[in-house]
Amino acid sequence: MKELWQQRSFRWYWLGMFLSSLGDQFGWMGLTWFVMKKTGSPAAMGGVVLAYMLPAVFAGLVAGVLLDRFDRRKLIMMDNIARGLIFIALVALLQVDQVPLFVIYVLIVIAGILSPLSTAGAQTLLPRIVSDKNQLVKANGVMETQWQIVYMFGPALAGVLIGLIGEAYVLLIDAASFFVCAFCFSRLPRELTKSANPTTIVKGQMGVFFRSLWSDMRTGYRYLFGRKQLIILVFFTFLFNMSYGPIEIALPLYANQDLAGGSVALGMLWSALAIGALLGSLFFSTVTWKLPLGSTLAGIIVAWGLTTLPIALFSRLEIAMASMVVAGFCFAPYNIMYRSYLQKQVPDALLGRVLTSVRTITGTGMPAGAAVSGVLIPFLGVQGIIGAGAAVCIIFGLLAFGALKNLEDSSSLPIEER
Repeated sequence: MKELWQQRSFRWYWLGMFLSSLGDQFGWMGLTWFVMKKTGSPAAMGGVVLAYMLPAVFAGLVAGVLLDRFDRRKLIMMDNIARGLIFIALVALLQVDQVPLFVIYVLIVIAGILSPLSTAGAQTLLPRIVSDKNQLVKANGVMETQWQIVYMFGPALAGVLIGLIGEAYVLLIDAASFFVCAFCFSRLPRELTKSANPTTIVKGQMGVFFRSLWSDMRTGYRYLFGRKQLIILVFFTFLFNMSYGPIEIALPLYANQDLAGGSVALGMLWSALAIGALLGSLFFSTVTWKLPLGSTLAGIIVAWGLTTLPIALFSRLEIAMASMVVAGFCFAPYNIMYRSYLQKQVPDALLGRVLTSVRTITGTGMPAGAAVSGVLIPFLGVQGIIGAGAAVCIIFGLLAFGALKNLEDSSSLPIEER
C-alpha cells in the first residue's frame, strides 16, 4: 500500500476527497438541523434530501458527457467552487428571519445538479492517478476506508459543533472544505486530467454541442447494454441494493419497538454497521485477493443475507449489534471490487458516461426496496420484512454464483462510440 502514498497525485486526490466528504457530513447536519428548527416538519427535512438527490441522478447523465469531453480536474474544481459559494449563500439566508423555504430548496437543487461532476469525476480520475493498474483495487479500498471513517465520525463531530457554534458556522466549514478540495485538485498534473475526447466550443457552435448531448448521453447506455458481463453485474448490484432497502426502513422501527431502545439503540446499530464496514475496508486494502471476482461478489451478497438474518430472529441489542458489525465487514469489499472492475473494463474515453448511466440504474435499487418494504411492513411485521429481505438476498446471491462465474477482470472491453 505504501506505493500508493508515495504518489504525490494520489496524496492530493485523497486529501481533497477526504476534506470534501467530511464537509458534506457537516453540510447535511447543518442544513437538516436548520430546516428542523425552522419548520419542525419531517416532510420538509425529507424534502431537503430529495431536492439534492433526485436532480443529481438526472444531471449525472449530462455530467458524464462533460467529464468525457472536457478537463476533469477543471470540472471538479468548478463544481467545488460553485457549491462552496452556494453554501455561503445558504449561511447568509440563515440570518434572515422570514426567508421562504423554497429559496433554500432552489439552492439545494442547484448544488445537487452540480454534485455529479465531483462524485463521478473523482471515480473517472482514479484509474489515471494510480499508475500501476494492479494497485487500483487497493486504491479503491483506501478510498472506501476513508469514506467509512467519515461516515462514522462526521455526523457526531458535526452534531457537537452545531451545539457549540451553531449550524451557520458548521455550514461555513462545509463551504471552506469545497474550496480546499478545489485547491487539492488544482495540484494534480494536467496530463492526468485532460479529456480523452477533447472538445472545444467556439462561438456560434453552442447549439451544435447541446444537440449532440442527447446522443452522447445514450452512448453510455449503448455501451452498457451491449456488454453481457456488465449488464449482468449491474443487474445483480441493483438487486443487492434493493435487498438493503428493508434495513433502511425497518431498522428504526426495530430499535424502537422490538428493542425498546429508541434513538440510542438505533445509533448503536448504525455505528456497529459503520465499524464493521471500516474493518472490512481496512482488511481488504491490505490483502491480495486471489479468489475469482464473480464468486467473491456473489459470496458477499449471500453473506449480507446470512449476517442480517439474526436481526429477524432475535430481539436483543447485543445480537443485533454483532450482526451489523459482521454484515458491514462482509459488505465493504463489494463496492471496492465492483468499482475497480468498472474502472478497469470501461475505456477511459467512455468512463464518465458509462459510470453515470450505471448509477441511474443501481442508484434506484435502495429506494425501490425501501418503498416495497414500507408497503409490506403492515403485513409481515418489522422483523418479518428484515427476514424476507435477508432471504431474498441469499437467493439472489446463490443465483449470482452462476451468472457471474465468467466475469472477467483482466482485459478492457472494446470501445464502441456512435
